[in-house]
Amino acid sequence: MRFHRILATAGTVCALASVSACGLPSVGSPQDAGDFLRSTLHCESVDIASPPEVQRVEAMGMTGINGGGECEDPAGGGGDVDFLTVEDMEAFQTAVKGDEDEQDDLMIGDDFAVDPSSDDQRRQLLKAGLLFLNCTPDFKAPSGNSTDDGEIDGCFTTDYSDDLD
Repeated sequence: MRFHRILATAGTVCALASVSACGLPSVGSPQDAGDFLRSTLHCESVDIASPPEVQRVEAMGMTGINGGGECEDPAGGGGDVDFLTVEDMEAFQTAVKGDEDEQDDLMIGDDFAVDPSSDDQRRQLLKAGLLFLNCTPDFKAPSGNSTDDGEIDGCFTTDYSDDLD
């Protein structure tokens, strides 16, 4: 399995997922997350992480997760896309906030996180209802962009990324 980006960075989801009460797409399992990405990004295949791989990610400080995997060879290129399923979003956001390397265009649904590898993928995921998780101190989105409080102080969900062209 090439679950390398998440492992390397310690943290870095049915045809369409259901939508949670807060409006973000929700999945119930790593398989459902893979189906969401297959439908949204048209992955050639989805590789679900084994329990030992998930444990390695947790051991590196990424808390609140219960699974993950990789969307391999998405249509349009841009590289493989890693994802994690999240059972405790508060713990997950706390871990992300504590790791500045993980604050680069990580996108979330209600119970999963995606690490896209291209601007095209980010745009497709935004269209599908995911938002960027931003835990940068003093973050303010430009006028016209949405920003909502995250699960912990100092984290926000937003449709804005200053890295998105």
